[in-house]
This record gives sequence, structure tokens and C-alpha cells, in this order.
Amino acid sequence: MPLNLPYWFPQRQGKAEEAGPDTYRLTAPNLPEAFISIHQQAENGRWSAALRLSAQGPEVERTEPVFATVYDAWEGAFELYRKHVVV
Repeated sequence: MPLNLPYWFPQRQGKAEEAGPDTYRLTAPNLPEAFISIHQQAENGRWSAALRLSAQGPEVERTEPVFATVYDAWEGAFELYRKHVVV
């Protein structure tokens, strides 16, 4: 499934590049690099989203596995990015 960018991301001249399975590297002018990812939980089949500020760094934040669809999980990941990086 291709990544659907939120409307505000291209307006900030943001770019998303694949950085691994279910992981994207986000860059934008005047903002630090960040990595968002999603993971499906085996127990309930729901998805969680996570944000890192470097490729191998610790997670800044991870959501609970509450997202029913991949689309919703990516939306959650972009919300973490907006909350911690764009502010």
C-alpha cells in the first residue's frame, strides 16, 4: 500500500523516503530528520505507530496498538511527527 501523505506535509515541502520495512525517513526544510514506522501486533492484529529522531535511535513515542487499518496507523505516525517535530 502506497503511503498517503497528510495534506499539510507537502505544504511544508516535506519529503518521505522508504527507509526499511514499514519505515519512512521524513525530511523538510528547517526541521530535523525523523523516522516514522508502523507495526502490526500479533495478539489483536491492530497496528501501532512509532517515531524516532534517528535511524537507529530510541523511539521518542509509540502508540498503543489501536489502529484497525494500515492507513490509520500511518495517520497516527504522522501525528506523532507533527506533535514532536513540527510543533
